[in-house]
Amino acid sequence: MSTIRKHYSKWQAIIRVNGHPSIIKSFVSKTDASRFASNTEVKLRRDDAGISNFKFPKFEDVARRYIEEISVTKKTYQDERCSILNLIKEPWAVYPINRILGHHINKYKLQQLKIVSGSSINRRLDVVSSMFTTFKKEWGYAVNNPVLTIRRPPKSEPRDRRLTDAEIAKLLRGNRTSPVMKLIIEISLLTGMRLSEILRIDIDNLDGHTLKIPIAKTKPRVIPLTKAALALIKNAELPFKISKWQVSKQFRKLCAGYGIKDAVFHDCRRNSLTDFMMKHKLNVPETMKIAGHSDPRMLLRIYNNLEAHHVAAKLAKLN
Repeated sequence: MSTIRKHYSKWQAIIRVNGHPSIIKSFVSKTDASRFASNTEVKLRRDDAGISNFKFPKFEDVARRYIEEISVTKKTYQDERCSILNLIKEPWAVYPINRILGHHINKYKLQQLKIVSGSSINRRLDVVSSMFTTFKKEWGYAVNNPVLTIRRPPKSEPRDRRLTDAEIAKLLRGNRTSPVMKLIIEISLLTGMRLSEILRIDIDNLDGHTLKIPIAKTKPRVIPLTKAALALIKNAELPFKISKWQVSKQFRKLCAGYGIKDAVFHDCRRNSLTDFMMKHKLNVPETMKIAGHSDPRMLLRIYNNLEAHHVAAKLAKLN
């Protein structure tokens, strides 16, 4: 067995395996000591078993196995699959898993921060961390978790960005927007549905002016529909043959092409919920039913911000 202990200003790795002399080595960091102890103990035991030539598999290979055996069992399968497939495009994905270090993951983090929010990055890092935990605890590979050695980005501030009428017109009428993207954007604006829910729409789940989504963010839910939304969905070519990842990527490209700054697809949902509250005068509980929120504070944040602007506009007209 191996032990890690603090010894003065350093960390000592102590490895004791029957039939071998004890090995003691000091390191500046606890992480390095743990890695040395783990790898050394495994090597000694493999030597005893006559398999000292053991080679760790490549990250890209075990990542695909993780998708097939672990990710597929989760409700977030599609998102997680896309995240991992994007990850194995990194140059270091061809390295054996015991050679994936913190600086590799940190470089990936910094690259992604140029594209998506800190909260999104943290969700992707959670996936990577879960992968390495599975590699070690369930699949028996003596590897350390490189995610634990890097600094996580801070959580993003809650967004209150809404698309303007002019921006919506560009997205829906511009010649850069494909018919599929136009349809998905329109459904989001008319229903307030999450992108993952839109991509799971099944025409057989329509019941009058409601749509059932069997697999939603937390639990199955029934979404009330306007006449316009119902007509749009009835005439749509379903199911959608595009992933959430692809939609988000295409939306960013469209915004860049149309000169729309600081916009993400989820802003369409915020526009829709805003309209339900301000234009259609639905109250918070009614809008919660449409949004699928269990916490009214999510909607109140949007509502309170809007109210401030409306009040300010009224006050500006006073003497």
